[in-house]
Amino acid sequence: MRPAPAPIPGEQAIPSALADPIASRPLGEIASEAVHPQAEAVIVVSDNTRPVPYRGKGGLMRHIIQTLLDAGWLEQQIVVLIGAGSHRNMVGQEVEEMLGLQESGFASVRIENHEYDREDHLLYVGETKRGSLVKINKRYMDADLKIVTGLVESHFMAGASGGRKGICPGIVGKETLSIFHGAKLLNSSQAADLILEGNPLHDEALEVALMAGCDFLVNATIDEERRLNGVFAGDLTAAHKEAVQFIRNYVTVDLDHRYDIVVIPGGYVGINHYQVGKAAVEAAKAVKAGGWIIISAQNTDVDPVGGTGYKQAMALFRQHGREAFMEMIAAPDWSMIPEQWQVQMWCKVLRVIEEEDHLIYCALEIPRQDYANLPGQVGLDLLTQSEHDSLSKEQRMALMQERAIAHAWAQLGNPQARILYLKDGPYGIPHIKGE
Repeated sequence: MRPAPAPIPGEQAIPSALADPIASRPLGEIASEAVHPQAEAVIVVSDNTRPVPYRGKGGLMRHIIQTLLDAGWLEQQIVVLIGAGSHRNMVGQEVEEMLGLQESGFASVRIENHEYDREDHLLYVGETKRGSLVKINKRYMDADLKIVTGLVESHFMAGASGGRKGICPGIVGKETLSIFHGAKLLNSSQAADLILEGNPLHDEALEVALMAGCDFLVNATIDEERRLNGVFAGDLTAAHKEAVQFIRNYVTVDLDHRYDIVVIPGGYVGINHYQVGKAAVEAAKAVKAGGWIIISAQNTDVDPVGGTGYKQAMALFRQHGREAFMEMIAAPDWSMIPEQWQVQMWCKVLRVIEEEDHLIYCALEIPRQDYANLPGQVGLDLLTQSEHDSLSKEQRMALMQERAIAHAWAQLGNPQARILYLKDGPYGIPHIKGE
């Protein structure tokens, strides 16, 4: 990527953004007017698949909560709602590692997971222009003060993360997700990185978010080392728009041409195979038709493959094949499987490289038997058993990737073949000049 703007000290930048927001009154002023003895404030946060700078003295949570306390709120009146969409619930220590509420002295602030499939946690609020049945987390809808937080980075379907995505898909019900992540919207050519205008996913998410309401947005941006370099607080739409323009200036990777082999890391977000699909989509923008993609990932999630719905959709992909799977999920009578949208994105990648074995997936955490329904070649097969047993993790990853590149090179049989390494993973957005 281009050089990112320099990191900034959160201790000064975050309070300043809360006090002097974009197209909004200060958070402290809004909070003071909303507080009363029975009031409840809800702060929506992302889950740990996003490197949002929440924790510590220079993190978002300490300053947001302290602003509410200074405005007259009690810790017991504040709820942190983990808006994970259809992702799994976060538990125990991983919540503290992400938010750091205990270490910041906010032991009485409550923390809840949004559960998209719990009807008793949802409230019906209407329908969108496209006909989406909109159900939102009930605690959020009932709150006297609604704050949404998140990270703004490029997003391979919605254009950019952050802003309205904290609400949709963050805290919506499964019916709303079925439209937002449905095959029809994802097939749009405008459903791509850094595109907001005319992007049906962005339009749908924004309409849902405006229906739900948001009193104050706090979005952050980070550099390639995950250091805070921007805070965009205030109005849901205006603050998010400024943040997207900010990252647009440095996340694009300009290329003169496409490459025969593209090597890409899964990045921070790639905690499981489901999330690594984002890196695959970026690689597909830079590879030649019929070329090779090699992915290296560290799948550290509790389930390194992904959720139940993802596995179910992958099984259908394996059973019916790429084209038949795409036709199946686009059928009018299809009942959407949660997380099928990521399988759809893998299918788009495979369409570019044409042959499924032109994808090599290098990771150590997924057991060999769990690759049965996953696309591409298994990098583990490039190592011998003795190498598995005797080499360190770093040595095995290096050897696996080296052999994957050598295998792709040999199969191409072209001494003029060109290799591209996209070091920024899913965060750098390839752009071919002239395309």
